[in-house]
Amino acid sequence: MNNEIFESIIEITRQQDTDSLEYSLAATLAELIDIQEVTLIKIPLSGLLTYLTSELNLKINMLGAKKHYQWNNQTTHIEISPALDTVISNHQIISVEEDEITSYYFPIMINDELHSVLQLKSLEDIFEKTELINGFIRIYQNYQVILTESERDKLTGLLNRKTFENKLNRLIKPNEKSSHLNQNDSCWLVMIDIDHFKSVNDNFGHISGDEILLNLAQMMTDYFVGSNLLFRFGGEEFVIILEAMPIEVATATLEHFRKLISNFNFPFVGVVTISMGFSKFRADDFPPSILDQADKALYYAKQHGRNCLYNYEVLIEQGKLTTPEDTSTVELF
Repeated sequence: MNNEIFESIIEITRQQDTDSLEYSLAATLAELIDIQEVTLIKIPLSGLLTYLTSELNLKINMLGAKKHYQWNNQTTHIEISPALDTVISNHQIISVEEDEITSYYFPIMINDELHSVLQLKSLEDIFEKTELINGFIRIYQNYQVILTESERDKLTGLLNRKTFENKLNRLIKPNEKSSHLNQNDSCWLVMIDIDHFKSVNDNFGHISGDEILLNLAQMMTDYFVGSNLLFRFGGEEFVIILEAMPIEVATATLEHFRKLISNFNFPFVGVVTISMGFSKFRADDFPPSILDQADKALYYAKQHGRNCLYNYEVLIEQGKLTTPEDTSTVELF
């Protein structure tokens, strides 16, 4: 085996989270194959496909005899072209030539479902490299399954608490190639708590409680699409990292979701409500402080009637919370 390929395999399999694995695959192919661009296009597991998203794009430029990598990790909406539609429908490799550059599309399957599409752009004919590319895709697929299982909550399938710190740290470090946050963006950290969940378990049993957790997780997955990150934080607590948007839009989005939950008829139990607190954060903010602020807003919601939503910054502005006072109940890292 070529030593360079052998070292690339070692590099891919030493990754310890799915984000790093994706970047390692892109960098490996850029190093071994004569390509100008790599894009990893995500395929949602459910919902109507009107557009796709990508959070990993790598452009390769030659500076003399050395390759120069330009990473773009901002969320990009990608229209479903006829080529992409063919890959999604048939799960087959295709190529499309346009303006002297050829785009090659490789489907990536995880557990027999289309997980993503790897797009490679090249000025050269790289079909002779298909076997090599597919080999690295198979390594990626197998390792993705292992890492995903370690990052997901076993009951709900959402990201777990262990993964939260890593995801947030990557997001707020603007110098990290996997950061999706610009210096001036304001994203939102949202904490959710199911109201009176202990009473549900006591009165209806833990099976009914698990059914509520599963339904809530599925509704979160269906509602918060795009680049939002969803976590089960433990017990009846959930966390959302909501993409950058104005506070008015964030408030309306979360309020609509709260009402959606309160109007849903949960099996065995009927009406279940949630309390929500959220706080903004930017690149270079301190992770424990971000979490603590959202938790204080959640605590305020639970102390003021439940089934409601509060924003930390608004509570501070209104004098209902003061910054030095610590009413947090969350256990920080």
